[in-house]
Amino acid sequence: MNTRHITWDEATALFEQRGLPRSIWQNLYEGEYALHTGNAVVEGNLSLNTGEDAPWPEIADWDTGYIIDGDLTLTGSLYDIDDGAAALIVLGNLTVAGLHTTCDPKIIVTGDTTAEVIFAEYSDKYLVFQGDLRAVVQVWLSESAPDHIGGTAAGSLVHPTYGRYTDLEAAQVDNTGIPITDLLAPETLTPTGEVDSDALHARLLSGLPLLR
Repeated sequence: MNTRHITWDEATALFEQRGLPRSIWQNLYEGEYALHTGNAVVEGNLSLNTGEDAPWPEIADWDTGYIIDGDLTLTGSLYDIDDGAAALIVLGNLTVAGLHTTCDPKIIVTGDTTAEVIFAEYSDKYLVFQGDLRAVVQVWLSESAPDHIGGTAAGSLVHPTYGRYTDLEAAQVDNTGIPITDLLAPETLTPTGEVDSDALHARLLSGLPLLR
């Protein structure tokens, strides 16, 4: 069986085995985690909201969050929109269509992260990407930004504090500078060209295209 529940002690032992620095995992919630061993492919979306179903029936009653000991690929999107979001630790690469976070998740990815669209609003979050963070569009609102990007932050980068450019605490920045109105599906935008969070989320859930 590739999925099971593990204790906090088992989780920290795994982090140490995989070379994850204590300075990163010590910020996680202590508790029981749902562990998937090996690469994982999830058809559709993965919600980090409390009370929503896990993608694997063996760990339906997860407590604190998920650990993927390998790569995680979603055909849909990763999201949270409610308080009490679960943690997600990917000990490999993360590939998603979209990443939408508005609350308090703790997300750690030790490899590269690739998405079509990343949209984040201010939240009591902890976001660490040890590799590259690449998306066609990255929008970080209301002081929200990753806590760390170990590699390159790439895409059309939007942050209201810095206009259309922000270093996002990244080792390197590759900002395309392409207006998001030229990239995002028109249905995700307000009449003034800003991202409509509700409309974007509705398209995430339905699996409709996020980009033109």
